[in-house]
Amino acid sequence: MRRIVAVSSDPAVASALQRIGIVEDDPAVTADLLVIDVTGEPGPDPGVTCPVIAIVPRGELATAVAVLQAWERVAGVAVAGDLVGLTALATQILDGVTGLARLVAPNTEIQSRLVADYDDKIACMAEIAAFADAAGVTRNREAIEQCLDEMLMNALYDAPVDTRGKRVFAGIPTKERITWRTEQTVTVEYACDGKRFAIAVRDAFGTLERRTVAGYLNKSIHEPERAVDRKVSGAGLGLYLMVSSSTQVHFHVVPGVATEVACTFDLDARKLELEQLGCFVASVPANRAATTTRRVATPARRKRTLIRAAAGLAALAVVALAIVIVPPLFATPPTARLAFTTIPPGAAIELDGRSLGIADGTLAATDLAIDRGYTVVARLDGYEDKRVGVTPHAGGNTVTIALAARPRLELDSQPSSATVEIDRKPMGSTPLVVTSLAAGSTVTIVFARAGYRPATTRVQVPPAGEVKRYVQPLEPSEELVAVRFVSTPPGAEVVRTGQAPTTDRTYTPASVFVEAGQPHRFTLTMPKHVPVLLEPFTVTRGQTGFEQRGTLVPGFTLRLEGTGKATVARAPHCIDLALPADCVLAPGAYVVERGADKRAVTVEDRDLVLKL
Repeated sequence: MRRIVAVSSDPAVASALQRIGIVEDDPAVTADLLVIDVTGEPGPDPGVTCPVIAIVPRGELATAVAVLQAWERVAGVAVAGDLVGLTALATQILDGVTGLARLVAPNTEIQSRLVADYDDKIACMAEIAAFADAAGVTRNREAIEQCLDEMLMNALYDAPVDTRGKRVFAGIPTKERITWRTEQTVTVEYACDGKRFAIAVRDAFGTLERRTVAGYLNKSIHEPERAVDRKVSGAGLGLYLMVSSSTQVHFHVVPGVATEVACTFDLDARKLELEQLGCFVASVPANRAATTTRRVATPARRKRTLIRAAAGLAALAVVALAIVIVPPLFATPPTARLAFTTIPPGAAIELDGRSLGIADGTLAATDLAIDRGYTVVARLDGYEDKRVGVTPHAGGNTVTIALAARPRLELDSQPSSATVEIDRKPMGSTPLVVTSLAAGSTVTIVFARAGYRPATTRVQVPPAGEVKRYVQPLEPSEELVAVRFVSTPPGAEVVRTGQAPTTDRTYTPASVFVEAGQPHRFTLTMPKHVPVLLEPFTVTRGQTGFEQRGTLVPGFTLRLEGTGKATVARAPHCIDLALPADCVLAPGAYVVERGADKRAVTVEDRDLVLKL
């Protein structure tokens, strides 16, 4: 049984932790985990060898970061009063479990995909934005999208290193970086349980260091003007955004193998506040295979599933941890070995909550205690999870697990890219494969796509092990009309005037569905070009062939610094700007107005800064 030492003024802390281990209150006791109250400046390092969770007052981010920097064994920080979150964090640290399963409500559907390059990143962000829309997520969307963007950019272009530990993309400008990719893919998980939205991004390098995390979090508090920085380890901006706009942030690093960053967002909170911080770093690094890069011609997609990627990383960690130096003067106690086989082969194996790897005929766990009970779980896409209890005897043991096939429901729509809800639960977008439904059950499926009428149907799930395909035709909506946007030069972003851009971005030439009978205003934007505010327009029901055109001329950025609001005369896209602000202008003479203060400025052939 795991032993936990709890040093807290709140007796409820010990009571909560008793569900996962034996709880003591003596710091001198040898334990698997120390949980301790911290207020104000942290005292001396406890000097323990086990992981530590610090409990800090709500809103005391400075105390949390100070503890992270001062105490070497701190693996997590939780806010006082959140006993459910504390127990979950303690369990996660003790079990070493990654992924989103412990961060969302039980039985929440967890979506996943692989990202290999910049095109994949854009598609992934659009997919998650559509998932959030289908889940009815309206609050804190900007925080979710910003964090996801930074997490993906860090994993794709800051984390990769070669065999010597040198960063693959060091010194390469961002515009050029995004045209290259490594041979490794990034794994993304996302889920929504109605109360929290969660995202996890895992790279295949494990280069993030604990001191980098602590250093940038400290900078975000004490030097906020320098916090937005990507110079050291490429993680500064991402860490700053995550800690300042998430409910929970967890870092799990296996050096040389993988770094997983997971964030959750409280959907009911008007203002997000960090409630929990985890930083788990494995103590044994693994050897790194050679990393190569190539320029991207077309999006390259890996066919591996999330569970294979996660299990493969865990297998490397297990191999590394299995190398033990035994003093020759002492005899080792007898141990047991468990070899795993699954029917069909290829299932991911967990032993007491720890991932071992893929059961491909060679997977085994060694140095296990004799006559001790272990829980083994086998997981394979398309099959029901199977949990069995095993008590090994001395020497070799073989465990064979037969898995029951799940029913497979393949869904598509005409046209595709429609969001799918099954029994009011968001599932993703078409084409979609669902294997989580009960065999033989009848479900209600809703298909929805912008510009088309929602379609609802009842479908019977096939028997276990069988496949059923259903394609839903969609009818165009009479209330929405397709408007085609064209620009010179092409590639301008189409933005509804007055609304901030989202991850679901559209670039010319493209068609956008708008509501009939309502006035609409759009702006065409492009870096280093003057935005074009298109004239307002209204379309009628059933109208076709409606087009909006605009020409964007090259310009230079006028940076306006100060407070209040300012307007640039003769620049309709720069009216009532909240300072500080940027305004892209064509060469010429302008007048900047801030109340009674008027300044003349001439734009020639370079960017300018005007302090008001």
